[in-house]
Amino acid sequence: GGFRLSRPGKQRAVETIQRWLHWRIGLSAMAGAILPLAFAPLSAYPLALAAPALLFLLIDGQRPGFAARCGFAFGFGMFVFGTYWLYISVHHFGKAPLYIALPVMMSLIAVMAAWYSLLAWVCTRWLTGSASTRWLLSWPAAWVIGEWLRGWVGSGFPWLSLGYSQVDSPLAGFAPLAGVYGVSWATVLVAGG
Repeated sequence: GGFRLSRPGKQRAVETIQRWLHWRIGLSAMAGAILPLAFAPLSAYPLALAAPALLFLLIDGQRPGFAARCGFAFGFGMFVFGTYWLYISVHHFGKAPLYIALPVMMSLIAVMAAWYSLLAWVCTRWLTGSASTRWLLSWPAAWVIGEWLRGWVGSGFPWLSLGYSQVDSPLAGFAPLAGVYGVSWATVLVAGG
């Protein structure tokens, strides 16, 4: 016969796999959390290349459901750190009590993170093919379509579109030609490369 694990060996193998999967979700959240540093005032624009590349690496070859969890973690980290000022606006300036301000902000963050969950699910469910096709064509296109939809459909919340992070980068030259979404596409294309 074949190689068989004992019951304790199977349990250890399952626990190891689960830990590795949890690390992928944690790394996805960290990648999302560093992405806002690419925007003003810090303007560390190379992070806008690293964060999507890390997300793509973490979801590549994963089941769509798990990729969706990684995408949600990425979006959650991104919007928690990228929109913290909303809490200040709602709680301090708007004088909303804490028990209202936090759920409002967390709801908005969850809705925005759902866009990245959907992106990761679509990428791993339908946009499969060779690595070069995925990383250089279909996934960058899906990212930009997701940004555009996020800015127009339902929420109308275009904050943290990648193109805005590239004002001081060599990719800024695409802005007059292709707009913010063209710069976002170029950014994700470079990240995929």
